[in-house]
Amino acid sequence: MLYFMLGKYYEDKNINQAWLCYENAEYYCDSESELTGIKRRKEYIEQLEGWSVHKVSIVVLTHNTKDLNIQCIESIRDTNYSSSYELIVVDNASTDGTVEWLKKQKDIKLICNQENKGFPEGCNQGIRASEDGNDILLLNSDTIGLPNAIFWLRMGLYEDEQTGITGATSNSVINHQRIEEKFNSIDEYVVYGNRLNVPMRRPYEKKTWLVGFAMLIKRKALDEVGGVDIRFSPGQYEDMDLCVRMNYAGWKVVLCWNSFIVHYGHGNGANREIWAETLDLTAEKFKRKWNFQLEYYTFLRKEICDLIDHPKEAQISVLDVGCGCGTTLARIEWLWEHASVSGIENDERIAKIAAGNFDVVQGDVETMDFPYEEKAFDYIIFADILEHLRDPERTIKRLKPYLKEDGKLLCSVPNIMNHSVVTRLLQGKFDYADAGILDRTHIHFFTLDSIGKMLDSCGMEMVCLEATYNQEPDEQKDRELFESLRQLPHLAQYELFQVYQFVFACRKKAE
Repeated sequence: MLYFMLGKYYEDKNINQAWLCYENAEYYCDSESELTGIKRRKEYIEQLEGWSVHKVSIVVLTHNTKDLNIQCIESIRDTNYSSSYELIVVDNASTDGTVEWLKKQKDIKLICNQENKGFPEGCNQGIRASEDGNDILLLNSDTIGLPNAIFWLRMGLYEDEQTGITGATSNSVINHQRIEEKFNSIDEYVVYGNRLNVPMRRPYEKKTWLVGFAMLIKRKALDEVGGVDIRFSPGQYEDMDLCVRMNYAGWKVVLCWNSFIVHYGHGNGANREIWAETLDLTAEKFKRKWNFQLEYYTFLRKEICDLIDHPKEAQISVLDVGCGCGTTLARIEWLWEHASVSGIENDERIAKIAAGNFDVVQGDVETMDFPYEEKAFDYIIFADILEHLRDPERTIKRLKPYLKEDGKLLCSVPNIMNHSVVTRLLQGKFDYADAGILDRTHIHFFTLDSIGKMLDSCGMEMVCLEATYNQEPDEQKDRELFESLRQLPHLAQYELFQVYQFVFACRKKAE
């Protein structure tokens, strides 16, 4: 009854989602009289202009880990309407009895490779074997499908015509797709997932990329951008690459928070060493192909989001300077339903990705003309940006008029007083690095005192101060120097040596 009522709700909003709800109602229905009514609603929608829902080809790759493979496949059968999907398994030269078991299954299209062709090529084999027009779900074999998980992925895929990929949340996954709750057993995660896979008011969060452990791809989008890039064999980064191509082609990538799939991860540890060995290699392949490091531009600034003090139902306007691909903007837009978000990004390639989802302009914040009305924003974000600017003080003054009278700047700045810098400096060393406090792209360095003086000269005052910390030095001589700092006179704020980054909010001073 729930899914039948959802179907009625969606009929005048999205006929594809309405049809999916009726199909799910049909799956759960155990009354012949009610089943007739459900089928009539489906048939009615199928005659409407614009209806276009495709079956799902579920592509699962196997390589040993027989028990996990069986559990995964049986969970698909147990939780999905058999008419809504076809199951394709590509085995990459298993030697543990997996192939023998698979050959006995009557509902599987089976491809048996005599050698391990890797994850990307195996996915392509499965895609090529799928029925024409089917959407494609790439699903890891170390997963447990839960009731309605794939249904909600499909609902997300058809929520917008331009949505090209949807992905699930899980207990074991990166890229902020992991739930916060932690349990002691897989069975407890199964129970939790059954409670999570239900209708939500705002289940969709825009993403730049999704982890490929459970990724549903619209066939039209896949046909446009092409299959999985085999240069990333044996695996890793092929999911990032596919999502980047989707972004550049104008397709949206969406995380569905009401689709939870249990994931053991790395074949429950069996493949952990293989993935660890190939991680750096495939990361370098991605960087050579795209000439940027995607993780750098998709880093979620949760600590910045935590500084927003408006209630979740409030209307807020936010500008993120150096927004990257828009990951933080996406989280703000998801958490604050009535948020209006904008961004500035200097890198043209990255700005193009972000602009597919948000009001993002490409330009140098120190020299560009701003396309905004004065006093337009409740919050302007400088997350690890000020240290990269030639004149951060002047840039704050340039953007200050675009802040509402009660608006705030939300900033994060690395601390040059951190022990990792000071202890090395006491040894006569000041070595730049590819990332961190001494990032070679940093032009300015800050202490808490210099931050305060900069804000004061801009007519701003700090109203909230947080900090992140790093561990004490690893090397013995660095630890000894660190401890010796405690003995120096006039160091009342010794704890500042432990601060890695200052995170703060500031507002205009009262005139």
